[in-house]
Parts: sequence; C-alpha cells; structure tokens
Amino acid sequence: MPQFAQKTNVRFAPQTSHKNCSRHRTPGVKFRVLQAICLLLSPTFVAAQGRPELPAELTLPQALRMALSNSTLLRTSQARSDEAAGQTEQSRAQLLPQLGLVARQTYYTANLIGLGLDIPTLPSQIGPAAGMDARVVLRENLFNITQLRAWQSARSRERSSRFLVNNARELITLIVVTTYLDALRAKASRDSLLKQTQLAQDLYRTTRDRVNQGVSAELDANREMQQVNTLTQQRQEFEQRYVAAKLELASILQAHISADFEVSDAAAYGDMLNLATSDRNAAIQAALISRADYISAEANVQAAQSSLKSAQSARLPTLRVLLSDGQSGSTPTHNVNTYTFAGEAELPIFTSGLIRGETKEAEGALREAKSALDETRSNVEKDVLTALSGVEWALKEVETSTGNATLSRQEVELTRARFTQGISDNTELINAQTRLSQAEDARIRARYTLGLARAELARATGVAEASYPK
Repeated sequence: MPQFAQKTNVRFAPQTSHKNCSRHRTPGVKFRVLQAICLLLSPTFVAAQGRPELPAELTLPQALRMALSNSTLLRTSQARSDEAAGQTEQSRAQLLPQLGLVARQTYYTANLIGLGLDIPTLPSQIGPAAGMDARVVLRENLFNITQLRAWQSARSRERSSRFLVNNARELITLIVVTTYLDALRAKASRDSLLKQTQLAQDLYRTTRDRVNQGVSAELDANREMQQVNTLTQQRQEFEQRYVAAKLELASILQAHISADFEVSDAAAYGDMLNLATSDRNAAIQAALISRADYISAEANVQAAQSSLKSAQSARLPTLRVLLSDGQSGSTPTHNVNTYTFAGEAELPIFTSGLIRGETKEAEGALREAKSALDETRSNVEKDVLTALSGVEWALKEVETSTGNATLSRQEVELTRARFTQGISDNTELINAQTRLSQAEDARIRARYTLGLARAELARATGVAEASYPK
C-alpha cells in the first residue's frame, strides 16, 4: 500500500532593515518555528491519543476484542479485500450497459491543399465554420465470453480475499492467546517463587534461632541465606519477564504501551475448550472445511481456472450494440435531431501470438495456484497432527508435574520436621527446597505448554476465534 507523508512548509518572515522592527522580528520567527514543530508532531500525538487505555485487570475476552478491532494485520487484510471487491465491480461493469453524454462545439478552418486537394474552381481555404453535436450514447456487450470469464475470476479472487480476512482473525486470536499465556506463565512463576522465598526466609529465621541457641552450626544459616538470595534473584528475573510480556501484549493490542495492568484470566489455558482429539482423520477433514487459508487457496484455484477460460475464449466472436441520440448542427440554436443504432461483431483472426501468450500465462498461474493449494493442504494436515500430539503430550506432562510438585511439598515438610528435631542438618532441607522450586517450575511450564497446544489445535482446525470467549 502506498504511504503518504505529511509535509509542512515553513516560511519565515522576511527580514527588514528598519531598526524599529528588529525587536519584533525574533518573536515572529520563534512562533513560526514552534508552530511548525507542533504540526510535524501532531500526527504522532493524535495517533498516540487514539490508542485505547488498558484496564487495571485485562481479561482474555477484552484483549481479543481490542486486538480484533485495532490490529494492523486485520486492517491490511480488510483493505486488500476491499480492493478485490472494487476490481470485481470494475470487471462486472464491462458486462453491463454504459450510458454517457457527449457534447462538443467547434469552430474550425481547413486548407484543401494541405489535405491533398487542389481544385482550381474552389478556394484553397474553407471556413471559418462551426459545428455542434450533443447526444446520449448507450453501449453494451451482448456477447463477450472473455469479459464474462474475467468477471468470474475476479469474483473468485474477491472470495479468496474475504477468507484471508477470516484467516487474519484466526492468526490474531492465536497471537493474543499465546502472548497472554506468556504473561500468565511469568506471573505464575513470580508468585510461586515469592511463596518459596517466604518459606526460605521462615526457615532461615528458624535456623538462625537454632544457631543462637547453639544447636545448629553457622554453616546451616549460611546455606539457608544462600537459598533465600537464589530464590529472590529468580523471582526478580520473572518479575521482569512479566513486565516484558505485558508490554508485548499491549503492543499487539495496539493499545497505550504500558505495563500497569494485570492478567489473571485462566480461560487462556483452554481448560473449557471442546476440541476433539480422538479421531485424527476427522480432525483433518474438519480443518479442511473450516480453515480460512485453505478455502482461500481453493478460491484462488477457481479464479485461475476462470482466467484460463477467459484467455481461451478470446478467439470467440464478440457482439456489441451502440445507440446514440442527440442534436447536431452548427450551434446549440441551429441543429436537428440525429440518431445512430449500430451493431458490431468482432472476430480475431491473427493476433501475432497475443492470445497464445495470454493462455500460457493463465496456464502457469493455474499450476501455481494448484501447487499453493497442495502446499496449504499439507500444512493443514501437519498443523493438526502436530497440535493433537502436543495436546496429548502436554496433558501427560501436567499430570506428572502436578504429582511431582505435591511430593516435593511433602518432602519439604518432612525434612523441615527432621531439621527442627535435630535429626539432621539443613542440607536435606536445602535440597528439598531446590527440588520443590524445580517441580513448581515444571508444573507451571507444563500448564503453559498445554494451553499453548490447545490454542494451536484451535488454530489448526480453524476455530480459534470461535473457541475463546468474547
């Protein structure tokens, strides 16, 4: 799409040699400079002001509605669809009657010798003379297979572009859900590490009390403080990841760029999605029916087939009709009514290879469209099977990691009791806390992976937008 740049011309006040004007000239120049700067910055300011503000707590439906309203990807796809619709109207207009008004008034002279006529009995110059003609003209193609096929091709391409808009909506939904999941994962990891840090601080206080009582060695307190610092560092890292994920989400939503909001909508994990995962062949067939990019590729094949037929039909005759009625004379006040009714038949006999070249071009475009359709079908099948496998694997990971996290929490409590009773030092406790941190991270990562796999399966089957709440 062409880009239009706004230009601002700045003209400074002309200088004058008048001494009394020197003190007034400088404020005028400064004012115009400031005015020019404001004009140059105004488009950016208006664009920034036009961006929506994010709520304090952003839900997934709010994010999806905002993205589907403001996305540049969707606006671009819609613009291309509008262009295709305009091309379809232009092509259809070639098949419909064309009505126009033609009027002229001329004054002219002519030189017969310049026209190759040297008649001794007539003067060489004729005129000046006047001529006027004004009439309504009607034209229509009665039989033009070439234009008919061209219109059918344009209509198929318009249909293809409409499905590309739907495909853009699916992609936007997947991007928003994925980015929202990134933010949820970072937040969950931060909150988990915050709880583990608090636990480590409690254990450090317990260890310090035991050191003061002479029951434990200073080394135990040193180990526990190292654990507190390690968990604090990890928590700070995920705090920054959470901020970065929120800024990325705000950018995708085309909203005011800020991290001053929270995400907490568990619907992004897709626990309530009803996605069939048992029959792979049925899932693939459903995807081929629903995937907008595959349907768009089918429409492109139909458009290429119509273009080929249009090129081949150029050898057929074309029938046209012309009707005009109006006034003809020397001036608008000296004229008479005249009319014309004509029929025209055109049959190409020799076009120096033009039709053959157009046919070859259309055949190549058709083969290219069919190849793109086959590639899209392969991608659909790959996406569906990969997403199904990902969901099945992620479900197992969630089950395993959840059980392991439960066992790790129990281990921490048991080793804490052993340490408090003086049965062992806190080495076992530190190791148990490390394993708990790892288990919690694996549980959060597995849940994130499951949510991402469900989102990819919804996209692979062409129902991403319909699957998540609006």
